[in-house]
Amino acid sequence: MRSSNISAESKRELVLFLLEFCTLTKSLQAVQQLRLSRDLASEGVFDIMSDVLQSQDKVLVSAGTDILVYFLNQDPNLLRSYIARQENSQEGNSLLGLLVQGMVTDFGEGMHCQFLEILKILMDEFATNMPTNYRGAIDVFHEKHLDKLIDVIALASSPMDITQSTSSPVGVGTRVENHSVKTEILSNICELLCFCVVHHPYKIKVNFLRSNSVEKILTLTHRREKVLVVAAVRFMRTVIARNDELLLSHVIKFNSLKPIIEVFVENGDRYNMLHSVVLELLEYIRKVT
Repeated sequence: MRSSNISAESKRELVLFLLEFCTLTKSLQAVQQLRLSRDLASEGVFDIMSDVLQSQDKVLVSAGTDILVYFLNQDPNLLRSYIARQENSQEGNSLLGLLVQGMVTDFGEGMHCQFLEILKILMDEFATNMPTNYRGAIDVFHEKHLDKLIDVIALASSPMDITQSTSSPVGVGTRVENHSVKTEILSNICELLCFCVVHHPYKIKVNFLRSNSVEKILTLTHRREKVLVVAAVRFMRTVIARNDELLLSHVIKFNSLKPIIEVFVENGDRYNMLHSVVLELLEYIRKVT
């Protein structure tokens, strides 16, 4: 599978065989599965997966993500260790970068959800078996990839170029209908951002304080899809729940609750999910202040 002379069809068959092989090994005892996973990792299976994820063949990419999930279920540190080493030695497309790109690529069939779950497992800093030296992938994600995901939201949601300025007002009732990025993809990005707020509070706080990231994410309130507006409100609820003095000062300084209040008022007396999540946010703020 590493050979540059192998045909696309042969590579496809070999990757699908590897997936089937991994599936069959689930019948082995846990110790045997772990030993086999470590052997495959040492033989360069993650290098092969890095190549597979760059394929235009959706079936191949889907098989690649399934194989990665198999390894994460065995020992997440195998993949974390590989990513940490790769980021320090490679200038091209890293596996972590390919996973982030896969999350915002419309492969169809909900495959971006698979990428989301892989990233969440990789970056679960609360994992009890995650050695300190394997956390390099988290640092790289925040340094190289976080802003890219936030910009995907801003470009797909804002009726103005918020990447340049956030000082100009946006009128109440302004709604964006941008079909270039699927609703599910934007929702997944927002879910990953909430995950990062909870699991990497210091790192993501640094990002929020040095840029207008919070304001970019809240451009989701301009989307027509209510599920994305609700996602934006839940993101703000997650941020405020950290009860971080600097973050709360940032929210106040930039009047970050304004777009949420505007969509709440626009929603009127409709008792829907948006109504509920905004009321819950306001009730939480009332209790803690």
